[in-house]
Amino acid sequence: MAVVTIYALYSDDVRVLGFDKSVDTTFVISSSIAFFLFLIEIAVQCWCRDDYINIPKDVQCGKSATNQEKWESFRKIVWIGSFYFWLDLMATISMIFELPWMTSVSADGVDDNFDNARAGKASRAGAKAARILRVVRMIRLVRLVKLYKYFKENKHKKGGSATIVPDSQETELSKMPPESHVGAEMSDRTTKKVIVGILIMLMVIPLLQVQELEYLNEYGMHMVLKQRTRIENMDFAGNADWNTWEFTEGFFINRTSCISMIYEGVGNSVRDFGIIPSGRANIESLRSNEKSAISINSANKDYSMTAVFDISERANEEALLGILLTTFVILLLAVGTMTFSRDVNNLVILPIEKMVQLVREISANPLGKNFSLSPDEIKGSDDGMETTFLLRTISKIAGLMRVGFGEAGAEIIGKNLNMSSDEHGGSAINLLGNGTKILSIFGFCDIRNFTDTTECLQEEVMLFVNRIAHILHSIVVQCDGAANKNIGDAFLLTWKLNPKKISSCEEHGFAGDKALYSLLKTMVEMNRHEDFICNFSPTALGALYERMPGYKCRMGCGLHFGWAVEGAIGSDKKIDASYISPHVNWSEFLESSTKEYDVPILISEPFYKLLSPNVAKHCRKVDSIRKSEMDEVTALYTYDANLDMDIDKEPLPNFTEEARARRRTLAMNNKKAASNLLQQLSKGNVRARTKSAVAVKNTPKVLGEAPDIILPPFNVDVWDNDKDIVKLRQHFTPEMRTVWDKGIEAFIAGEWTFASDQFKLVLTMTEQKDGPSKFLLAKMAPYNSIAPPDWSGHRRLY
Repeated sequence: MAVVTIYALYSDDVRVLGFDKSVDTTFVISSSIAFFLFLIEIAVQCWCRDDYINIPKDVQCGKSATNQEKWESFRKIVWIGSFYFWLDLMATISMIFELPWMTSVSADGVDDNFDNARAGKASRAGAKAARILRVVRMIRLVRLVKLYKYFKENKHKKGGSATIVPDSQETELSKMPPESHVGAEMSDRTTKKVIVGILIMLMVIPLLQVQELEYLNEYGMHMVLKQRTRIENMDFAGNADWNTWEFTEGFFINRTSCISMIYEGVGNSVRDFGIIPSGRANIESLRSNEKSAISINSANKDYSMTAVFDISERANEEALLGILLTTFVILLLAVGTMTFSRDVNNLVILPIEKMVQLVREISANPLGKNFSLSPDEIKGSDDGMETTFLLRTISKIAGLMRVGFGEAGAEIIGKNLNMSSDEHGGSAINLLGNGTKILSIFGFCDIRNFTDTTECLQEEVMLFVNRIAHILHSIVVQCDGAANKNIGDAFLLTWKLNPKKISSCEEHGFAGDKALYSLLKTMVEMNRHEDFICNFSPTALGALYERMPGYKCRMGCGLHFGWAVEGAIGSDKKIDASYISPHVNWSEFLESSTKEYDVPILISEPFYKLLSPNVAKHCRKVDSIRKSEMDEVTALYTYDANLDMDIDKEPLPNFTEEARARRRTLAMNNKKAASNLLQQLSKGNVRARTKSAVAVKNTPKVLGEAPDIILPPFNVDVWDNDKDIVKLRQHFTPEMRTVWDKGIEAFIAGEWTFASDQFKLVLTMTEQKDGPSKFLLAKMAPYNSIAPPDWSGHRRLY
């Protein structure tokens, strides 16, 4: 239909300018087809689109209706038909003047014969009619609206935005989805106003202009008719009189474009005896708008004269100007819409569409990226505008939700931010509903000696916990995990797995390896960045070393794999997005048991089965338990980690190893000495910290100079290539592992005497430092290292 619309805009002018009268029938047929196509289009749109014709419904005009209801019904009836319906109808009706079979008047209001001229139409009346018809021709430009509508609908079908924007922002908007509802409505309203304004201007201005009339043809006809009338009124006309008339007639014909003349009352015939130059067009070969007929009468109206003039050159010029006018209006419409829309787009529509896009991204994937907008992303927005403030506020709220809800709340955020989630357009908040069952690895970490540390640090305990969380969460996220709960001294971590992809390490992406690696790496980095973690005021640090001489920040961890229900817990006053499951409690139980076994980490058998052979061979079985009657027998494992190992550190200026050693040594003596030393060190650069063995970027943060810990991409060979991980287990040699394996097998088999000997041997080899050996020997001691009669290969904890 866009092609048909372009044809309707230019066809009449192209017909006049480029073709002769012989092809008019072809154009009439084509225009008729276009006319009926437009009628069919209007009918189809009235049938298919409810918002096109807007037929009023629920009209109440009866006696029982109130005045308000009658008024509303009247308004509905008056406002029948949409903006585009009426413009389409006007544009289609305007084509009637180009279809001769529908009207006796041609497109330019001049008939093909002399009837109108002989009826006494003066040139002024013809000019007035032509002026009105030119206004009618302006209505054809309403079809431009149809062209714009087709263009807009085509843009929507391609998924692009129909909003007219500056070139500088075209690339940015090309990445955005189709324009928002407010953007589409604003653009549509602006365009409507521009269209109406241009059309009114084009139709009114010609009516207000003074029409310039040409009197040459009419004046010449009067001179000719006057001479001929004078002769007719003479009793005897001599040759001089006839010569004068013929000269006047010839001069008139040569100076004008006359192609035919008729005298009435004086000969009553067409002057076709050779006075019309042979090179002029035949009256039958010209279109109605290419010839002009003028009829005049004598003073006594006894004689009249009618002449036809060839105005094809003026018709061609008008056709050319019509083509240029149509093209100009198209450009004016485009430029006008762009000009009116530019500021609205920049200040309102684009920021709103950015907000909508941001909300859509958050609802689709709340944890997908960091939603805090950088200055480059808000580029082009005025800092003083409220829309910019709202955009930044939404990005901050998104960041806070992302941090506050975590992975467990991702579905809650997405469901409630989805604007089509309910019949009210997403206005209702539904936080408390059914949960979702998932499979996940659960990691539970607890800071050692937290109660004592809190009493010593007081207000600074928040810095202490947040610095540990900074290191832990940074590493866990890089290992595809997510932080869930922060419970004072404890942290709950998760690695969600696809239930259909847990049969092999490759299917679940080595999730078990990553979870274990992240916790071990956290312990290493806590040791490496001890100066960052324990960077407190001299008073707090002195109290800490006084209560716990030689204090080092340590953490116990438990890892378990199982199902859980993910969802919101709480009420509409306060919720926590978390997990409910006995398997979550299992991870907490494992962490608390690390104190009994004197190991930094314990892992359950279900989790152990997720590990790849590369790391499973380095984990040793330390026990077999049954937690309750409802639980199955579960083996416990650990990854031997010596947290007192030497970590590669590069001291920064003003904070040497000597200064660090003096601080710790003297702080162990008494609080006063510690305070004096720390005050001296503070005059230097006591807040300095060491560089990490992994990549570290020194960026100022609220926590101080927090290290940005960046791990290399995970590789299954990390268990043999990472120097820190290898160092962690070096204290437990293969010989010790061989002895231990014999002992644990004998313990489970009920051969406690042999097992006791093996555990004691391990203690001897480790200089009485092996925690699992001490624990199991203590459990066997009440039985004199002899398994009880009801021993079934595991310890019962109930």
